[in-house]
Amino acid sequence: MKEQVYIPTEKKFREIISDEVESLLERRIPKIIRRANSKEYLSTADFKQLSGFSYRKQHYLRSEGKISFSQEGRKIVYRTEDVEKFMDERRIKAQGEE
Repeated sequence: MKEQVYIPTEKKFREIISDEVESLLERRIPKIIRRANSKEYLSTADFKQLSGFSYRKQHYLRSEGKISFSQEGRKIVYRTEDVEKFMDERRIKAQGEE
């Protein structure tokens, strides 16, 4: 089986690269901006506001080892990255979504 090779013109090549870079930036920039503007650690109140999980649900998640956290005395904090990972792992995709 012979493979066909496509050699675009310089103009077409620049257009292809430009489209790919634009697509990449459209997907990545919102996430980069959100991370830059977010706190590194979330309090239980921040976690509740972000996720909608009650304090009791948070306690359950911690006691079952389902989410990582840090604690000093009674103060509990969650890494924003851990919370986002936790939520993403449980995300149910819509039909047709990749």
